[in-house]
Amino acid sequence: MKDWEWKNILVGLFLIVILFVVPGVMVREGMKIRDNLRQVGLPKIEINLADTELDEVKENGKDVVYSAKNLKLTSGDEILNFTDVELKGRGNVTWEQIKKPFQIKLQQKADLLGLGKRRKWILLANYVDPTNLRTDAAFYIERMLGEKFAYEGEFVELFINGDFEGLYYLTRGIEIGKNAVDLRDPLGVLVELDNAYALNEPQYYISGNGEQLTVKDVKTKDSVNAAMEDFLVNFNKLEFAIKQKDFETISQLIDVESFARYYLLEEFIVNLDAYFTSQYFYKDGSEDKIHAGPAWDFDIALNLGGGIAPDFNYTKDLGRSEGIMVGDQYVNRSRLLARLMRISEFRAEVKKVFIEKMSGHKQELLDYITERAVQINQSALKDGEKWNKKDFVQEVERMLEWINKRYDYFEEWYGQGS
Repeated sequence: MKDWEWKNILVGLFLIVILFVVPGVMVREGMKIRDNLRQVGLPKIEINLADTELDEVKENGKDVVYSAKNLKLTSGDEILNFTDVELKGRGNVTWEQIKKPFQIKLQQKADLLGLGKRRKWILLANYVDPTNLRTDAAFYIERMLGEKFAYEGEFVELFINGDFEGLYYLTRGIEIGKNAVDLRDPLGVLVELDNAYALNEPQYYISGNGEQLTVKDVKTKDSVNAAMEDFLVNFNKLEFAIKQKDFETISQLIDVESFARYYLLEEFIVNLDAYFTSQYFYKDGSEDKIHAGPAWDFDIALNLGGGIAPDFNYTKDLGRSEGIMVGDQYVNRSRLLARLMRISEFRAEVKKVFIEKMSGHKQELLDYITERAVQINQSALKDGEKWNKKDFVQEVERMLEWINKRYDYFEEWYGQGS
């Protein structure tokens, strides 16, 4: 019996036990848990490259596109086959890790695992996250908060040229379209605030307050300049209004509730990329307001490395001159949401959204994460063995304990009694 096989038995038992011992986590019906443990396995994606070895893909740049003879997706009794598939790398820091993330592009749109019809799909590696659950948990919180374009994904086992590549998370990319950010106006635009990598892009923009922005996607390809000009006019007005604490003007320029949701998510999970890179905004034409979201990139969130106190006030510490937690590269953080939080009307909106959407749902979140851990435990152990990742069981337990305390802090800070 392989290490991961006997460990899988222990993990399954452990994940039932933590339903009893993690503070605040109540017992689910025993039958549901046993059903989860009898799973036949995660969906499997098998990709056979055309005259290319996987080592070549990994050694070359992430933007090199390779052809795959076929891709087979097996989920229970359902089997989907695709031919003439394109595969390439993706990510910035994540591409530099030994376990690589990928993008696949099908010839025709297809609904994979109930996630909606798309041609382009992302396979997130989650290499730095020993639980593999942080992105999935953050997506769940964003859906809980009511973001209509919130993302979701499903876990799969990935095989390339017959070799097990690991546990991956299948989701869609950040883009405009149905089953993504569904904008309708010809000037609809999806913008990334990216103070890390924007200057490396062929085209970037600098706001009046020095924010570095790039166009992630536009509704009409030949309207990039017009769409971005429309966005920047409002964004620059927003920056000035925030400095003036002019909430009346702010509320005319932005969807205030979406910014409150965005703040609550990034602050709750203490996303170390927050206010720095992978921060998205969209505007659906000249008559629309700026909306914050959808959120993305969470593999270093939720107290990944330990040491972040559950009552850590992340946004308040954005005024510090030194880097926050992760080094000098994080000095250049956006102060947009930190300045919004100094405005009483915006703080009131944050409190309102928390009470309406998050308050009282701690149990729901902990149960969801626990059930997902049960679902992936066998594959997570194989993945950990292949990539020499930290102990899955201990890391899941540690994350759940931190979320439990973090939720209590938010209830105290933003809940009914605050």
